[in-house]
Amino acid sequence: MSAMRRRFALVFSTCWLSLAAVLAQDPVINRGPATTLRGEIVDITCYKQKGVAGGTGAAHVACAKECVTRKDAAVGILTDGDGLFKLWGALAKDKYAKLVPYLGQTVEISGNQVTLSNNYDVRSFDVQKITVVKKKEY
Repeated sequence: MSAMRRRFALVFSTCWLSLAAVLAQDPVINRGPATTLRGEIVDITCYKQKGVAGGTGAAHVACAKECVTRKDAAVGILTDGDGLFKLWGALAKDKYAKLVPYLGQTVEISGNQVTLSNNYDVRSFDVQKITVVKKKEY
């Protein structure tokens, strides 16, 4: 192989590896400490449009499932004290398939608050674990 071809092959392979490294980067640009949040799993679009009265609770579950599965709406957790977080990460893949069953339910989620490179308008949470909160009986 000529010296010119070897240089071309080296430059080409270096550029390809650099491109592959950039494409494989995680969109997380900041990750907070591990924490637990408690709140209701909601369809973010309906919550923002209809507010608490129309976009949360058991009466809204069917609409929320429809919006998430058919209209690609995002899923979030609405907490009492911290507000709304868009859910992200492994449990949020495949159109939130693992989170859709929790819509309208009060849960505790564990993970990390994250800042995503493509989303500055909503706080995001990389959910690692989700548990339904049992209602207290009086």
